[in-house]
Amino acid sequence: MLPRFALGLLLSACLLAAKRPLTPADFNVWRHIQNQRLSNDGHYLAYALFPQEGDGELIVRDLATGKEQREPIGELPPPPPPNYAIPQPEDTPPPAVGIAVKFSSDSRLLVFSTFAPRAELEQGRREKRKPEDMPKGELVIMNLASGAVFRAPRVKSFELPINVTNFVAYLQAREKALPRTPKTLETGELILRNLKDGSERKFRNVAEYTLTRDGKTLVYAADSADNASGVYAVAPEGESAAVALVSGKGKYSKLAWDDEQTRLAFLAERPKCALYSWDRRAATASEIVSEETAGFPAGWVISDRSTLDVSNGGRRIFFGTARKPPVEKSLSELPADERVSVDLWSWKDDHIQPMQKIRAAVERSRSYRAAYDVTSKKFMQLADPTMYEALPSDDGSYALGSDDRAYRRMQEYDASYEDSYIVNTATGERKVVARKHTGRLSWSPDSKHALFYDGKDWITISVPGSQTINLTAKLGVSFGREEFDAPGRPPAYGLAGWTKDGKYVLLYDRFDVWQCRPDGSSAVNMTQGVGRRERIALRLVRFEYDSPDDRWINPSKPLLLRADNDDTHDSGFYRTTFGGKGAPEKLIMAAKFFAPPIKARDADVYASAPSSFGQYPDLLISDGTFHEFRKVTDANPQMAELSWGSAELVHFDSTDGKPLQGILYKPENFDPTKKYPLIVYIYERLSQGVHNFIEPRPQHTLNVSYYVSNGYLVLLPDIAYKIGYPGQSALNCVLPAIQSVVNKGFVDEHAIGIQGHSWGGYQIAYMITRTNRFRAAAAGAPVADMISAYDGIRWGPGLPRQFQYERTQSRIGGSLWEYPLRYIENSPIFMADRVTTPLLMLQNDNDDAVPWYQGIEYFLALRRLNKEVYMFTYNGEFHGLRRRADQKDYAVRLQQFFDYYLKGAEKPDWMEHGIPYIEKQGGAPGGYSDQQ
Repeated sequence: MLPRFALGLLLSACLLAAKRPLTPADFNVWRHIQNQRLSNDGHYLAYALFPQEGDGELIVRDLATGKEQREPIGELPPPPPPNYAIPQPEDTPPPAVGIAVKFSSDSRLLVFSTFAPRAELEQGRREKRKPEDMPKGELVIMNLASGAVFRAPRVKSFELPINVTNFVAYLQAREKALPRTPKTLETGELILRNLKDGSERKFRNVAEYTLTRDGKTLVYAADSADNASGVYAVAPEGESAAVALVSGKGKYSKLAWDDEQTRLAFLAERPKCALYSWDRRAATASEIVSEETAGFPAGWVISDRSTLDVSNGGRRIFFGTARKPPVEKSLSELPADERVSVDLWSWKDDHIQPMQKIRAAVERSRSYRAAYDVTSKKFMQLADPTMYEALPSDDGSYALGSDDRAYRRMQEYDASYEDSYIVNTATGERKVVARKHTGRLSWSPDSKHALFYDGKDWITISVPGSQTINLTAKLGVSFGREEFDAPGRPPAYGLAGWTKDGKYVLLYDRFDVWQCRPDGSSAVNMTQGVGRRERIALRLVRFEYDSPDDRWINPSKPLLLRADNDDTHDSGFYRTTFGGKGAPEKLIMAAKFFAPPIKARDADVYASAPSSFGQYPDLLISDGTFHEFRKVTDANPQMAELSWGSAELVHFDSTDGKPLQGILYKPENFDPTKKYPLIVYIYERLSQGVHNFIEPRPQHTLNVSYYVSNGYLVLLPDIAYKIGYPGQSALNCVLPAIQSVVNKGFVDEHAIGIQGHSWGGYQIAYMITRTNRFRAAAAGAPVADMISAYDGIRWGPGLPRQFQYERTQSRIGGSLWEYPLRYIENSPIFMADRVTTPLLMLQNDNDDAVPWYQGIEYFLALRRLNKEVYMFTYNGEFHGLRRRADQKDYAVRLQQFFDYYLKGAEKPDWMEHGIPYIEKQGGAPGGYSDQQ
């Protein structure tokens, strides 16, 4: 009989041998945690668990007993398309989509929304239903003690009072949507459910509603074809009927409370739009502003497309006004051959025609902020086309005005600038307080100061005195990013926020937190310089509990700081207090990535999700000391069956002698005596992600987990840039990084590949003209010709691309006519004849950031030179692949490409014979489905 320890070793060896690499089939079932919430008493944890495809579930766990209850929540919908009318960086991730999850204030109930199940959505698509008639999600109310569940179908939204647990209000959509016109709103049935006895009261034809935080008043706007339209208030307790605050045929919208919920404002269009106000103690609402109000601009109307805000205390109401829209001219009556559709590009236009087109909807609905003083009963127009925005302070006494007219054309080749004003909301008087600055001004909570970053320092402006105070110039450290290596001024490290009394603003340098008085009278390093001495970036963790005060920092409570070591990227938490004279207390630091935790409102219970490359970020429970953790989720138990890997930092010097880092990922059971294929993935600086878990999923970039699981080494080197020489900078960093790993002796030097997308794709396209180090390269959406790209257009926002080359990522540092040789030297197209590396390109025909023709230029040049090049163009796809079917297809083709060149796998048919267009017409080519 074998000794016990030998049996254990044998068993471990069997378990290791049983592990298998990731396959594309693993993508669909991989699950991720989101929408996690703790009950106020810290007794329960709720979270959503969604697979990449298929229906998810909501799990609520009793943290004392470990008992769990699971409820279906449907399939996570794809993220919405980007809104290009709002400026955003090129590689901004799509906004997160999720369900709403709320515990009742007494922690007895859990209320959450769901999405429609996958099977119902597929049936709706087969039946070709209109989007408004597609299946909708539910409302679920769970009794946490008994486990009893109530489900209501087709629920669009719900509101649960913050301070009481008597009622929930929810809006139920119609089974089939009614036809709508510009004069009608989408309505449904509002249901007020008593959470104690389950009784319900129903209100028909409701467009919007609000349930006060104290649960004592429900207000809703009804829209119907008869005189039942109006705004109504009802007391949830008892059986009293709803009281009309105002009624009659019309459209009612924009219900908005002040912070104490004592005054409500709303709009009523009957038929002209007017502003109404309701004192919660009064019987009815009153019309306070209309087109006939004294001082109202002639030819203007109240806009129902603007936000409505009520100042703290309810003294002032802010709303939007707009010019009357012109009567649209129709050409439909003209014969088709007599119609003219033409654009005029004028050098005097603020924005070029493509930008005007993207912003047309915004411009048509543009409104300008106006104010009404409830006490003096005076209307005041604050903003207009000469100052398009006015952001009111919390007390409503002043507003911050913005005007970018003088600098609009500069957006095309420089930064976005504006002039800012302090506006007296009682008189309308404007005072210029900042000229040609970047970044918006923001208010202090006491409305006494405005704050902004000027590209170097943090500046406050006193209100009403308009005194400008530099808070950081004399502190001896930089508040702009120290390693910023692009033209222009560095962005700020950011601010933690204001204390709720407005006495302090907390600002970040590279490592520490500074407590500054807005009048400049004092500035204290509240982390005592610990961050800079230990090279640890300390950042405040903010907790949100659905209260208006959550916007601000409570100086009477301890502050939790997230810590990130700048050298090792280990992370953890520290704690400090306002007025504390000692150094921050270290709670935990580990070789993991700690995301900011969540906290129970009324208990010392925290949920955090530390991760590493080999550890999925499951939720752990601890108290505020973070000394002991208890794992309470297991989102992906199949990981135990999968071959994974490890991640480590590597150190190297660039050709210029700059010390840099990178991440080296190694397969599980790595053997340093063997030779492995190596794939390099590049963008800019990536080493900060060494402890990040990388979810296996199909995408348009290299999925590190997938390749490492399948036996590859993967290297992510940091790149530091010299302005004017971005391509050479990449070469000077990437090649030394590769050599530092090759020197370790376990890399097959004849099997090194490289992949990157967008900026990474450009750098690859450049590097393969200068080196034959790579056996194969894959470049997604590369810029090949900086000359044609410079005067090209980023079609998503309609913005000329000049700014990118002069001021931002491309780092040329000036215009085409200032540095013509730089544009040529950094353009791969001019050195295409030097390429010897087989290249796989991804360049989609609807790319909204890098013009499709950049890929075409490079492809045609390489093809003309008889170089081995392939270019996938997914029809209708954007800068990054968004359709999951396309992501799957490309992920497999990318793997086939690298496996052929770096592993000696069989050559895929598409590399040998292409995909003739005529064979494509019957449907999508094989790709992903061929691998199943």
